[in-house]
Amino acid sequence: PSPQIFSASKFGLDQQSRGLTRSVKEETSSSLKMVSDGKKETTWDRITGPKLFKTVTNWEGIHSVPLVPLRILTGLLMIHHGSEGGIGPANFGTPEFQGFVDYIVKPYFGFLPGSPEFWSAVHDYAEFVGGGLFAIGFLTRPAALSLLVSMMGAVYFHLSAVGSQGFPLGHVSNYSYDFEEPLLYALIFLMFWFNGAGPLSVDSIIYSNISQEDEDQIE
Repeated sequence: PSPQIFSASKFGLDQQSRGLTRSVKEETSSSLKMVSDGKKETTWDRITGPKLFKTVTNWEGIHSVPLVPLRILTGLLMIHHGSEGGIGPANFGTPEFQGFVDYIVKPYFGFLPGSPEFWSAVHDYAEFVGGGLFAIGFLTRPAALSLLVSMMGAVYFHLSAVGSQGFPLGHVSNYSYDFEEPLLYALIFLMFWFNGAGPLSVDSIIYSNISQEDEDQIE
């Protein structure tokens, strides 16, 4: 192998070695402290002890597990959002689809070029198809980006229609906090757009078969 490849590989291994050494030192220090105190560290100790304030810096292994139900359930909820007026997206002619056109797209997104029906269909397909791809973790970043744009459009609509509703301290009389739900969705999609699908996803399987990282490190 060339000196450049060997040097880069050595640097990567050194970085991994330092991270592993740091992790081992932290665990050893924590364990020794518990032993010196005459007791074994318990789950309760981990919850209430110094680790209560520790931030996870590596979202791999056990730390990535919560991403799986978050991704799957969020994707399924988007499929439901994209089904306007029936099973599947863009059910032209149904009262639900036409209501979306008349009461949301026309008054609040009339500045978009093209017909309101077209943009209503784009919205439905982005959420229905994008939600399905997001749930199984296939093409997760493009799906997350399309869903992020859709949710930001929803945030714009709600803020235009009812304003900020006294955020952050005001109370909404009918308990309908309109813009907050799509804003939270948008933040979820932003996170997956940056970080990728996570474990138990089609993307992770594809990447494990086409990635050259392991080969580069071995060389």
